[in-house]
Amino acid sequence: MLPECDGYEICRILKNDPDYKFIPIIVISGFFEKPNKLKATRCGADDFIQKPIDRFELKTRIKSLIRIKKNYEALQESESRYRQFFNNSPAVTLLVDPESYRIVDANDPACAYYGYTYEEMTAKKISDINVFSEEKNKEITRQVFLEKRGHFYSCHKLASGEIRHVEVYINTVNIRDKELFFINVYDITASKKAERELIESEEKFKQVVELSVDGIIIGTDSGKIVDCNGAACRIFGYDKEEILKLQVIDLFPGDLNIIAHDITSCNKAAGEKTVERINQKKDGTSFPAEVAARRVKLGNEEGLIVYVRDITERKKAEKALKESEENFRTLVNNTLDGILILDFEGRVLAANAAIGKMLGMELEKVAGIDIMKYLAPESVPVAVEDQINVLNGRGGYLSVYKSTSCNGEPLWIEGLGTKIIYRGQPANIVVIRDITARKKAEEALINAKTAAEAANRTKSEFLTNMSHELKTPLNSIIGFSDLLIEGIAGPLNEKQSRYAGFISSNGKNLLNIINGILELSKVESEGDELTLQEFSVNESINKSISTALPQILKKNIKLNYNSDSDPLCIFADENKFRQIMESLLNNAVKFTPEDGLIDISSKQEGGIVTIKVKDTGIGIPEDSLDKIFKPFIQLESSLSRTFEGTGLGLTLAKKYVEMHGGNISVESKTGKGSSFKVELPVNRQKTVRTTIQKLDQQIVES
Repeated sequence: MLPECDGYEICRILKNDPDYKFIPIIVISGFFEKPNKLKATRCGADDFIQKPIDRFELKTRIKSLIRIKKNYEALQESESRYRQFFNNSPAVTLLVDPESYRIVDANDPACAYYGYTYEEMTAKKISDINVFSEEKNKEITRQVFLEKRGHFYSCHKLASGEIRHVEVYINTVNIRDKELFFINVYDITASKKAERELIESEEKFKQVVELSVDGIIIGTDSGKIVDCNGAACRIFGYDKEEILKLQVIDLFPGDLNIIAHDITSCNKAAGEKTVERINQKKDGTSFPAEVAARRVKLGNEEGLIVYVRDITERKKAEKALKESEENFRTLVNNTLDGILILDFEGRVLAANAAIGKMLGMELEKVAGIDIMKYLAPESVPVAVEDQINVLNGRGGYLSVYKSTSCNGEPLWIEGLGTKIIYRGQPANIVVIRDITARKKAEEALINAKTAAEAANRTKSEFLTNMSHELKTPLNSIIGFSDLLIEGIAGPLNEKQSRYAGFISSNGKNLLNIINGILELSKVESEGDELTLQEFSVNESINKSISTALPQILKKNIKLNYNSDSDPLCIFADENKFRQIMESLLNNAVKFTPEDGLIDISSKQEGGIVTIKVKDTGIGIPEDSLDKIFKPFIQLESSLSRTFEGTGLGLTLAKKYVEMHGGNISVESKTGKGSSFKVELPVNRQKTVRTTIQKLDQQIVES
C-alpha cells in the first residue's frame, strides 16, 4: 500500500536489476491469501511472512537466506574459475564419461569448432562425432585407462557434415570421485591437406619428369650426375645406372664445358643459357640437340639441371620446310596464273610475277596498291561482295571480272578467292587467270552459234516449203495412177497395169519420205506440242502391233508381248507414243529375217515406265550405235538397197521420247539382234512445248 508502487513491484524491480538480483527478499504482508503468495513468487521473492511478525522466525529466516547466498556465491566463484580456465583454453576441450562416452562438458572453442550449442554438445556422445568404430573406441578407452593418457589421430564430423582431420590428446581427471577423460582436439586438416598436396605434387613432378620428351639431368655443384629421367637415357643410349656414374661434362663435352663451368661456379651472372650443338650417343652416333642449363638448390649445396632435347626430327622438318618454301616460291613465281594476297580493304599484301605482268607494272610496285582501281566500274560491286563474304567466313568464290592494265588495255580475269591467315591476320588469297582469249573465243562461238541457228532455220524452212511444193504434184501422180489401176479411164493390159502399180507404189513411198521430212522440220524449227492425256500403255502397244501385223505374218515372225504391270497407265501424248512404238516395231520387223523372234516387254518402277523391244535381226556394229538416231542414215549402202526406208523413223522416235522428258537407248551386236529400251515418266504434269535444237550438238561435234 505504498503511495506509488506496492511491495510486489519493488521486489520485481530489484530482481530484474543485474546489480541487485542476488539480494534475498522476504515479503511481509497481513493479507497473505493464496493469490498473494503466488504473486510474491512470480515477482521473485525468496520467502514471505504473514503478519503479525514473530521476531525469532524473521531472524531465523534472514540468517538462513544469507547462509544460502554465501554458499551459492562460493560455489559460483569456484565454478567461475573452472569455467574461465576451461573456456579460455584456445584448444578444443571436452570432458567425456569413459563409460557412456557422453560428452559431460565442452568449452566455447569446442562448441564453435563443431558447430553445436553447448546444450547440443553435452547431449551427444564422443562416438557421434568421431569416425571410429565401437571396437576402436573401446580399445582407446582401455589404453587410456592403462597408461592414464593417450595420443592418436582421427577424423571428426562437424554439424555441417564436413569431415576434419584431428590430432587428439587424452588425460584422465577425477571430478567428484568420478574419473573422466580430459580431451584436447587439434585440427590438422590443413597440414594433412598440405602433406597430401606435397605428395601429389612430388608424384606429379616425378610423372612430368619421367614423361617429358626432353632429357633432364641433375648434377651437383661439382658436376657429378645424381639423377636423370628416362628420356635422357633414351636420348644418350645409356642405362640410368651408367649415367649416374658419369659427370655432366662427360655427356656434354667441348663447347658446353665453358657453359657448365660458368653455371657450376659461383658466377651468378652466368644465368640460364641455351645452345644448339652436336652430341654423341653411347654407340658413337651423332645427333643435333638443344641444351639448356640452370642452377638450382639441392639441399644445402648448389646444383645443376641440364635439359637436353633431341632436335633431329625438327632439323629434318626445317630442312624439308626450307626446300618446300623454295619449291613453292619457284612455282609461284613461274606460274602463268597470278596470285594475290589482299587485306580487308582490298590492298595488295603480296603478289607473284604473273600479277605484275598482267597489270603491266613492276612487281615491286604491286604491293600496297588498291586492286579495286584496276577493275572496271561494273565489276567493283561483285569484287567488294566477294571480299566481304570470304573474310566473314562465308566460303570461297570463283568470279569473273573486267579489268584494265596500267597501259589501259582491257582484260577479262577469273578470280578464285579463299580465306587464309597471313602474318597473324585474316586475308584473302586470290588466284587470278587471264581469260581474255577465252572470252574472245566465247564471243566468236556465240556469233557462230547465232549464224548456225539462222542457217538451220533457213534449212528447215526450205525443206518445209519444198516438201509442200513436192506433195502437190505427187498427190496428183498417186491419185491418177490409182485411177488408171482401177480402170476408170478404161481397161489396161497386164503390162500397163503393172507399170501403173509401180508409179503408185513409188509415189506413196516418196510421199512417206516427204511427210517424214515435214515432221522432222516441224520438230526442229518450230517445235511440237504434246497433247497429254491418261491412256493404257498395254492397249496402245497392242494397237501398234495390230498395225504391223500384216508384215509380221508375211515374214512368219513370232512376236511376244509381256507386261509386268496391269493395268499400266501413263499421262502422255498417246499419238506420239504410238509413233514411237510403231517406229521401233517397224524397225524390228524390217531387220528381222523370216521365222525370227520379236519380244516386247513393259513394266513400271516408281515413276518410270520402261518398254523394251528386242529382236533377232541382223544387229548393229558397236562402233555405229551412236549413228542410228541421226536422220537420213543407214549404216551401209547395201542396206539401203536390201531394206527400204527413209532413215527418219528412229530419229523421230528419239525426238518424241525426249519431248516427254524420257530416254531411249540401244544394245546390239552384229548377227545377234538389237534391244531398244524406252524410259518415260508416268506423269507429265503439264503440256510442254519443246523445241529440239541440233545446233549445240553440231557445234560441239564440229
